[in-house]
Amino acid sequence: MVQGMEDARQAAVAVVLRPNLDIIFIRRADNERDPWSGHIALPGGRVDPGDASAEAAARREVFEEVGIDLGDAPLLGRMNQVASPSLAPRIAVTPFVFRVAGDPEVSMDSSEVAAVHWFGLERLLGGEGRGRFQYEYRGHSMMLPCVELDGQRIWGMTLRVVDELIERLSTEGGHLPVE
Repeated sequence: MVQGMEDARQAAVAVVLRPNLDIIFIRRADNERDPWSGHIALPGGRVDPGDASAEAAARREVFEEVGIDLGDAPLLGRMNQVASPSLAPRIAVTPFVFRVAGDPEVSMDSSEVAAVHWFGLERLLGGEGRGRFQYEYRGHSMMLPCVELDGQRIWGMTLRVVDELIERLSTEGGHLPVE
């Protein structure tokens, strides 16, 4: 649990790897009530009271958002929680890494997902598209790190998950230990 976020909403996301090491990302549907509306993200969402665990929530959310059943997909690892910045609603997100067999068919829930993008892990490992951008939010202006791939910007909590994945793969011999 991220320190100071014990009272935050709990969520889970999935880093879903195809055999060729592509990772699925979604562009969140436009919704004026969603502070992350239109952003590139990993599939996932809130942990519901009926979920047996955060991992179960990640598996459920992937199926609901992009139609990929992770029922038999092996869990490769759980990564560190990431917390929303102080300007955003309080949420703590637990990322899980799964490997799927083959090239799964995607069917989007258009109320939550506007588009799906598969980006190769090697592109992320190689630093392709690394940069910074000017972000304005509630009267605050800041330069934030990002990755721009095929016209899509990965940043914020999603980029923090990607960066931890890259660091673990680079420093731990390519292994993602389950915590």
